[in-house]
Amino acid sequence: MKAQNLASIFLYIAVIFHLLGMSGWTSAKLAQPIELAILALMLLSIFILRKKKRKKRRARRPAPEVAVMLEHAEEGEPDK
Repeated sequence: MKAQNLASIFLYIAVIFHLLGMSGWTSAKLAQPIELAILALMLLSIFILRKKKRKKRRARRPAPEVAVMLEHAEEGEPDK
């Protein structure tokens, strides 16, 4: 399952919990656990969607043939 799909499912569940808590169908004792569940689902979605920082790659050294071609081009000699 892709990360975006999983995060959207968690967000939908958080919205449902929020609507359930706001509707008044739940008892007052369940208000805090529902709010904590909403917070946990939202934070989980954020961590899922977070992109990893990638390390910068070093530039690869050009092949020896490229160095020779550069030397010829700088000297103005035609390629043989």
